[in-house]
Amino acid sequence: MLIGEDFTKIAIEFNGLTLLEPNALITDFIMGGLSIYIAIQLKKIKSQHSFLKYWHYFFLIFGIGAFCGGLAHSLFEYTGPQGKFPTWISAILCAYFIEKAMIKSVGNLNKNNILGKIAFTKMILIFLIVITVISTKAYQEEHTIGFIPIAINTLIGVFISVAFFSFYNLKRGYKEFKYLFIGVLIMLPTFFIFLLKINLYPWFDKSDLSHIIIIIGNYYFYLGIKKMDYTRLPFKTD
Repeated sequence: MLIGEDFTKIAIEFNGLTLLEPNALITDFIMGGLSIYIAIQLKKIKSQHSFLKYWHYFFLIFGIGAFCGGLAHSLFEYTGPQGKFPTWISAILCAYFIEKAMIKSVGNLNKNNILGKIAFTKMILIFLIVITVISTKAYQEEHTIGFIPIAINTLIGVFISVAFFSFYNLKRGYKEFKYLFIGVLIMLPTFFIFLLKINLYPWFDKSDLSHIIIIIGNYYFYLGIKKMDYTRLPFKTD
């Protein structure tokens, strides 16, 4: 185990290509495949509720972003930091979709769609901040700073909004939201794993551990969404 610093990146040669972090490629692809599978399953649920629609968008874009992330890790020698841009874009969109989904579950708190407008404005602001950051000299010296505003936005979108609105709906008697709340609790350690750089093994580092935790958390999200009685819950459907 290594804490506070990262293992040297694993590199393998494949058909003349130098592939970095094949372990991240594997767990990213597993995570992406399962997310797209969930998106397909949600599409089969016979409901037009916007809550369900935005969760479908979340899992679909999350899955695509995970595939792009795996390729960005492995092909870093050729794409450089720019190869991570598709994943960063998908992360911002995913935070917006998950916020919109949860907002749609509490229409009574969203007078004149004020919460939806705030979520959209925040998404645009994050895009502008990231564009500004990657245009600086500091980014050229340390490209990981470009992910900082995205990480903060994800914290707000996934952990705060899902936890808050799930707890609110649980208090109103909609027990299905307990699965979403549990999903948030399961995913919470991923931030500490990245922040503290907790690496278990070179072939199973902080990224791989986080991916497995996220997969489990996403499954709990799926359980909650699938178990919803969409004829009973007072969701806003515009």
